Order: sequence, then structure tokens, then C-alpha cells
Amino acid sequence: MLPAPAPTGRRRPAWSQVPASVRAAIEDRLGDAVVAAGSRDGGYSQGLASVLTTAGGGRVFVKAVGPDHEFTQRLYREEARRVALLPAGVPAPGLRWSLRADDDAGAWEVLAFDAGAGRNPLTPWRDDELAAVARLCDRLAEITVAADTLPECADETLTGYWARLAGGDGAGLDTYDPWAAANLDRLADLDGYAADAVRGASLVHGDLRGDNVLVDPARPGFAPVAVDWPYAVRGAAFVNLVAMLPAVRVEGGPEPEELLAAHPLPVGTDPDAVTAFLVGLAGYFVHSSLQAPPPGIPHLRAFQRAQGEVCVRWLRHRLGG
Repeated sequence: MLPAPAPTGRRRPAWSQVPASVRAAIEDRLGDAVVAAGSRDGGYSQGLASVLTTAGGGRVFVKAVGPDHEFTQRLYREEARRVALLPAGVPAPGLRWSLRADDDAGAWEVLAFDAGAGRNPLTPWRDDELAAVARLCDRLAEITVAADTLPECADETLTGYWARLAGGDGAGLDTYDPWAAANLDRLADLDGYAADAVRGASLVHGDLRGDNVLVDPARPGFAPVAVDWPYAVRGAAFVNLVAMLPAVRVEGGPEPEELLAAHPLPVGTDPDAVTAFLVGLAGYFVHSSLQAPPPGIPHLRAFQRAQGEVCVRWLRHRLGG
């Protein structure tokens, strides 16, 4: 079992740490005073992520991020746009509203969602919760997305990172399994097929992991729902499950091929397409893990490193390395 990287040196801001002017703007939009706030400290972004309880007993999940984190602000705006385009029946909390709240130091981006019941899956992963999340992947794969609504997965899939590594971008590749460096040209070539490999008409979350899922132990089958949708796209039915398996393994779950033996990918999935997508995913994790950590998320690179190692080992198995 691989240990999950600890979130050393990072904690989300609490409600009381959000500037007073921003809290006032949120309460004004809620139409009531906030009397309690429970932080959800998981995940890999820098902002507030709390379930707020109002004086009238209402509950809403709010995330907010300040002007120091421009990339995350863009993600929040994109999430609001893409959530509005999701087809009916998607297992996800509804977006109530978004706002841009001014503060002396600059504007904050704020999103408010229905407060989903339940919690993140436990880690190390339990078999029953993992099976429930795999079924969630099946359900997403069955939801058809019309063309010209959400972006195409083929246009946003992760490619080109092996070529960057071959060009010397990201010193430290030699700290990975030597197989990766010995096969750089081959991997860069296979990477070129990744975009076509993920074409399809299914709903793809784009960032599905345990911290982006809620399960409810009080309901049959755990009633899993997916949260955080800034990367939602239209793509191949296999992408949701394949993309989450490296993180599952890092967080104490089974090896990817072991899980796929127990929970096969959708009928008709092309094994070569899965491999091509995995090449792109591996390149992204390996390259990213060798970069400096982004502000406010010091544990991100360790998590990417652990997933990169799983991906490289998985690729060796699939490519017969």
C-alpha cells in the first residue's frame, strides 16, 4: 500500500479569516447571517471551502478565493460557466449563485452550491465505497453531452509533456523509474494519439478523485455525487474511471489493472485508446511533479509525484516494458 502524501504546511482559510467585506457580501447574497461554518479541508486549491449554516437554519457550501490566486479565480469562473451547461440528471450538487466580492486588497471570486450530504470516501479506500464511486463513473459515462455545449475532451486533454521532458524541461526525470527516460521518444510518439483517443459523447468530469466525490453512508449504495466541475468536458466513456485510478492507488486502493478486472471499462472501449490517454496523463503528472510548487498548495507536487510513479508503473505493464 502506498501512503497518501500528507498536506504539510497548508490549510484552507476559515470563514473567520475571510475579509469582513467579503463575508458581508456573502451574507447579503444568502439573505441571512452565518452562524456556523464547517471547513472541508481536503483537495488541492487555496480557497475557503466551507459548509455555512445561517441563522434561519439554511445550509450552503461556499468556496471563495482571493486576488492572490488568479489561476484559481479563473477556475471558479469556468466552473460556474460549465456547471450551467451540465445535462439534466447529473449526480452533482446544484450551483445556487456566483459573485465577485470587492475587498480593499482586490476582488474575491465566490461560488455557492447546495450542501451535499455525506463525506469524502475514506482512505485507505474501502472496497464498498470504491465500488460505489466506480459505479458513479459508469453513470457519468451513460450521460450523453450534445455537441457544441461543453468543450471537447480532445481539445483539453493533457498532451505534449513527454516531448517537454525530452527537451530538458523538468530536471529530475532520472529520479523516476529509468524505464521512463529510456522510452522518452516512444512515449512522446504515443502521446500524439491521446487527443483522438478521448473523443466521445459522454460526460467527463475531468478531475475525478476521492476528494471530488461525496458518499453518503446513510443511503443505499452510498449515493455518490461528484463535486468541483471546472474541467467538465465531452469525451470518451472510459476517461472518468481511468483518470482517477492513479489517485486511488496512492490513497491505498488496488493497482489500476486489479480494479479494472473487478470493474471493467464500458463495453467497446479500445485498449489502445486507454493506453494513449494514460501516456498523456503520465506525462502530465511526471512533468508537473518536477516543477516548483504553486503558492498555497505545497503538498500538490508530492501528490502528483505519487500519481506519476503509479502511471509509469502502469504504462510499463500495458506496454510490456
